[in-house]
Amino acid sequence: MDISSIKVLVVDDDPDIVEILKYNLKNSGYSVKSAGNGVEAIKKAKKFIPDIILMDVMMPEMSGIEACEEIKNIFFLLDIISAVPSPL
Repeated sequence: MDISSIKVLVVDDDPDIVEILKYNLKNSGYSVKSAGNGVEAIKKAKKFIPDIILMDVMMPEMSGIEACEEIKNIFFLLDIISAVPSPL
């Protein structure tokens, strides 16, 4: 699989973290979109259909856990790999 065909959705309410992740992923050749909260992540996931979602846990409006649960209930998004970092 060509790395440029791998789509990554980065979700975090901290714009600095989003920009750092987007910058590094794009420089590595991935196709990247971002969202600032769980609600926006669900909307973007439906349109972008990412291969991988990197999502923060604690966000306004909807947590990363809630967003992952919603995304997993959308049949055409079942194959997405979600990485939710555990709190330290």
